[in-house]
Amino acid sequence: MKDKIKEKGRPHNQRYPFHKQHPQITTHLLMEYSEYHVPILYGPQIPRRDRDDTRERYSRALLTLFVPWRTVTDLCDINQTWDDALKSRQNRISIRSWKIIENIQLLHECKKDRDEHLLQVIAEAQTDNDAIDPILLPVNQDIDGEHDADDSEDLLELLGNIDEYTTAATNATKKSTEDKYIEETIEAVKNVGRFSHINTHHQSSSNESINYVNQQLVPFVSATPNLIRLNTKWQEQLKTEKERVRKSLITGNYGNADDTLDLHAAKDAVVTVVNPNNYNKNNFENYGSILPVVSVATNFPTQKSIADEFTLNREQRAAFMIITSHLDGDSRCRTGDNNGQLIMCIPGCGGTGKSQLIRALSKYFLVTKRMQMMRKLAPTGIAAAEIGGMTIHSFLGEQRNSGKPRTIKPGDLKLEKEWRLVEYLLIDEMSMVGLNLLAKLNRIICSAKHVDPQVPFGGANVIFFGDYLQYRPVYDAPLHTDFSLPSKKKSGKLPNEKEIQQRVARSLILQINCVVKLTQQMRTEDPRYLQLLERLRHGQCNYDDYELLLTRVIGQPSVGYLHDSPWNKAPILVFRNEVRTQLNNKAAIHKAAEMGQAPIVCVAQDTCKGKSIEDPTLVKKLLELSDSKTEHLPGLLPLVPGMPVILTQNVAIELGLINGMNGIFRQLVYEKDFVSTEILSETFPSNTQYIRKPSYALVEIVKSKIECNLEQLQTNLVPIPLMEQTFRIDIGDVLPKDKKPKSNRKAILSIKRRALPLVPAYSITTHKSQGQTLNNVVIDLKLPNENDDIAAIYVPLSRVKRLTDLVILRHFDYKVLLIKPSKSQLAEIERLDKLYSETQKHFSEWF
Repeated sequence: MKDKIKEKGRPHNQRYPFHKQHPQITTHLLMEYSEYHVPILYGPQIPRRDRDDTRERYSRALLTLFVPWRTVTDLCDINQTWDDALKSRQNRISIRSWKIIENIQLLHECKKDRDEHLLQVIAEAQTDNDAIDPILLPVNQDIDGEHDADDSEDLLELLGNIDEYTTAATNATKKSTEDKYIEETIEAVKNVGRFSHINTHHQSSSNESINYVNQQLVPFVSATPNLIRLNTKWQEQLKTEKERVRKSLITGNYGNADDTLDLHAAKDAVVTVVNPNNYNKNNFENYGSILPVVSVATNFPTQKSIADEFTLNREQRAAFMIITSHLDGDSRCRTGDNNGQLIMCIPGCGGTGKSQLIRALSKYFLVTKRMQMMRKLAPTGIAAAEIGGMTIHSFLGEQRNSGKPRTIKPGDLKLEKEWRLVEYLLIDEMSMVGLNLLAKLNRIICSAKHVDPQVPFGGANVIFFGDYLQYRPVYDAPLHTDFSLPSKKKSGKLPNEKEIQQRVARSLILQINCVVKLTQQMRTEDPRYLQLLERLRHGQCNYDDYELLLTRVIGQPSVGYLHDSPWNKAPILVFRNEVRTQLNNKAAIHKAAEMGQAPIVCVAQDTCKGKSIEDPTLVKKLLELSDSKTEHLPGLLPLVPGMPVILTQNVAIELGLINGMNGIFRQLVYEKDFVSTEILSETFPSNTQYIRKPSYALVEIVKSKIECNLEQLQTNLVPIPLMEQTFRIDIGDVLPKDKKPKSNRKAILSIKRRALPLVPAYSITTHKSQGQTLNNVVIDLKLPNENDDIAAIYVPLSRVKRLTDLVILRHFDYKVLLIKPSKSQLAEIERLDKLYSETQKHFSEWF
């Protein structure tokens, strides 16, 4: 009778237990779906099956996805290649799975045919052939960034069309206004004499050797087998050194040189007390390493001695004492609602000694043998290098702006190893950290430490450093975002996943429980100028401040012109990448003329689906794109001996070879059979020599952290290799008029570029200058339209120690000195000020 009773609801799915030896036997089951489901894959796409260079990865992916397995030996035998393993196990793949595999390859073929068809349209346009219609792609409507990066047109369009600190879209009218602004800025630099004088006493041949640290370096050298062999060896050495340093940063296993951490010595020196709230016996046995320390032997340098060594002022010292006392288990520092967890903020404007405080803290962690408990992170490579840390993206194993989150899986041993000893996070340049990035960081720590996601940062102690009035993050919401303020979003619309994560991250910031504000200026040595900068931060500059700045406008008797020393060598800070690129090209041409040589330009190697691009119109368009639209690899790179340059890619973050690092170009090695004088761009004079196949460049980088000896290279000389990046470009304007895209449709090509990751540094963007102290600088205070960000004025003006260290390009309006912080900035600063008052009361003995 019971069998005849129909059960209500959906039928039960078949369930299967794990084997007894499986670690999840008591907590998990396998469930078989009653209907077929389409799996959504995270991470890189499965490679093409017809490419030799990715055949092993292709075979491994298919085996993992479509062959039943429990251990790796079920998929691949010892000493067997993945390709052979796939061939020997093909019979285990079901017919339905083979259909999916064929569709994966079909998707690759469709993309290839699309790009080849677009190239064919361009070629046939030269003969007015109307027989072919280009394949036009619809605009990607996904706004959440949760799609495959290979099909992500909205992000790449964003990268190409916005400037560094606004996300306002530009229409045709604004575009013409933008072009006018760029032209006026270039003209202003010309008018103040930057390119008008030739100092002939610097003349030398392009191949005349330059004496660099007692070593004769010829600036331009054709490649030989020996030079290529040397470069291969250098790159292998750098890769080994990079992995060694990265491992030490993640695990805390530092070498003995320079009195750095030694784990064996640490085990003897430190009294280890297990914190029962965070660890259990099993964890202790599995770790096999020292655990966070609550009390420590007293035979180490005291807090006072290190504070004195780094000459910390009263505010710096108070912050130092709070953090180090918390580390040492001082009960006064372990109170509050978070079980003694320290979530701290140390705000301070530029030059108040935040980096010096981080260096002092690092020294204390080091000498007390607890360096493995601390991680120093920053949102940009330059900021990370300044504090001897890593970028947040690099440490999380994610690419910047990739839109593809790192897959977080329970039991990820690599992830757990990276984070298991970490108890203190120091995060610098907090103004440039976004809410989405912070949410990712929080999720990964919680997962790695097996902690309830409701516990902020997995129970780790976090200290933020920075200044909310400096540049905000690009493509993300700043940490001070106030979700209580009216939103531009339509009322009643539910928040998407991205917005939910932003609110989660904001809730973390609201749990800051300790604040020490740094106010004593350690950089600016000019009291009058310091007062001006303080008023500027509040948008309250008076007319006397304005008149004081006008005395630094180029052309005034006290300033002179840009052809005068020291301004002829000072970097020019600008607001637009296009302006920066044009000024750098003109400065390089001018310098080459001074040296009596023809300009030499490296040409990027662009391909589409593995084939060289033949159409001259498309070639010219690609080479002249701003490097801000080509993943920061320039199409045309002018090189002059002794020229200042900036790295545009992270060659090795761990070694200080990071995006934004300054250097001096010393030598280019190239293939002599690929040099021509055929004009590729009207930007450069007719006698320009174009090098189409550079091999590598030697750049002097004083701040590099390379400790190994590179054969036949002097200290600080770094071999910079060619790097590859893929970018997508709308080629609608290259197509004939009757083939142009309709309204919301695009003709997109995917381009792979191989080039030297360098650009000249005669001019840099204000965004790139944040966090740097410059000896002399030329700034521009005439803002692009619709820019009301206080950072655009404050950052360039605060890069120097004295007002006399800067000159201003042209006249500017008084109103730019009256730009005020946003409502959310003001509200957050006020909130932190209140917390600072409470911190002063609680730790009165240190203030």
